Amino acid sequence: MKKSTALPALLLLPAFFLLHSYNQLFGFVPVKTVLFYALLIYGILAVCYFILLKLRVPAPKTELLLFSFSFFILFFAPLHDGYMAITFKSIISHYWVMLPLCCILLLLLSRKIITTKNISPKIFPLLNLVMAGVLLSELFIAFTKVTEYKKDHNLIYPGKPLAEKYVSPNLPDSSKPDIYFLLLDEYTNNKTLKKIWNYDNSQVTDWLSKNDFYVPANSRCNYSFTVYSISSTFNMNYIEKKIGWDGTNDFTLLKAQKSLSNNETFSILKKEDYLIRFIAPFRNTIEINGLKNFFDFMQDGVIPQQTLPGSIDISITRKLEFKNNPTLAEDMNRKYHDIGFTADKIKQTTDSSSNRRPHFVYGHFMITHVPHIFGPNGKMMPLNGSLKTDPFRSYTAQVNYANTIMTEVVENIKKHNKPNTIIIIEGDHGFRHLPDSLNNPFCLPNFTAIYFPDKNYSKLYDTITPVNIFRVIFDQYFHQDFPLLKDQSTIVKDYYDSATVIKHGL
Repeated sequence: MKKSTALPALLLLPAFFLLHSYNQLFGFVPVKTVLFYALLIYGILAVCYFILLKLRVPAPKTELLLFSFSFFILFFAPLHDGYMAITFKSIISHYWVMLPLCCILLLLLSRKIITTKNISPKIFPLLNLVMAGVLLSELFIAFTKVTEYKKDHNLIYPGKPLAEKYVSPNLPDSSKPDIYFLLLDEYTNNKTLKKIWNYDNSQVTDWLSKNDFYVPANSRCNYSFTVYSISSTFNMNYIEKKIGWDGTNDFTLLKAQKSLSNNETFSILKKEDYLIRFIAPFRNTIEINGLKNFFDFMQDGVIPQQTLPGSIDISITRKLEFKNNPTLAEDMNRKYHDIGFTADKIKQTTDSSSNRRPHFVYGHFMITHVPHIFGPNGKMMPLNGSLKTDPFRSYTAQVNYANTIMTEVVENIKKHNKPNTIIIIEGDHGFRHLPDSLNNPFCLPNFTAIYFPDKNYSKLYDTITPVNIFRVIFDQYFHQDFPLLKDQSTIVKDYYDSATVIKHGL
């Protein structure tokens, strides 16, 4: 008769957990991260296994005990989600109810396992078979993910039809314009500022007009969500409709983020031998720029956040930090630092020489995006003041500071870079945290200002959206014939409210 053992199930459980976590964000979680957690989990299991055997707990019972506790610890987050569903997200759905309840059940189960003289031998092969089955299912999912990856390379807009048909006009480098793309996150247009905040931003729009910028009064974004908006801008196309409205799927968001550095615009510019600079707070394939990356918590935390320790860290520890903490202060100071750092890095790219490679500079400022850190005087607010301030009321103070940075950077570019330079200033979307009394569509108007060195703005128009801006540039300056798309705007379902943004220090 074969010896009863749950050792295969115990060994397969962490493998299933890690592969399942990896599949959730396939291609975004580094293999070294998976290996680290594999060594950590299996190391702890080996130590616990040895201790229980030393305490004279029989091997089969040791394996069942460790399997039960491992399952609870590793899959706590999905277990809690299920518990919340069956308790209808009521008061008893909280951790402080579920945790003691689960601990009591685990203790009762442990007592039952230890005190039972004869455990049914049918349990062991069944448990081993189930774990083998679920692991095989995850391996099948991984195989399908590999197939999908070969098709889309984890890009939200995988095709590059414009780059593929692009025919270079073979211009000399000196004739190719430098392009500065300055993005002010969550910056709305003057018309909306007047309507909603009774705030007149004409001082900066008039200044831009006097400096030969084209400033459309009725510009709108294509998506009310950052990575979708910029990805659409750089790809000069819309995101597939079935995913373009939803900003709550981590995998889709990371695909959109990856598309910020792998897209139609950059592919064409690389054909023209442009030096591309990526001075934006996103993980990218172009350069390590020293900025805090916006969505790192997703791919870095996908494994630990499903476990009991990770869930406790998110739901309890960070809530305490949010109320009174040094961590939040560090995050706010980091945001202040990154704004100045971004401006300085952009200035350092300027070069008046025409005898060089042309360059494209993407600079991204989080000034007007929550959490707001600037007061009406343009100085950083105290930590307690920034937490208590209603983002709606503090928004115009952020606009004031954004205008200061904008004019400073533009003046530097025009003074120190070559004359043949295009400057695009764009808000990826408008303000998204409006009071409930206002309609969501007010988050769609965005700020846009465009400078062409030849001052020929005949192809631009008052209601232009970002998806068409680079189509116009490639048509006008690289002799292409990219047709303009119909301007459309989508309000994206989004769970990153201001509390979440502050909690993660974004």
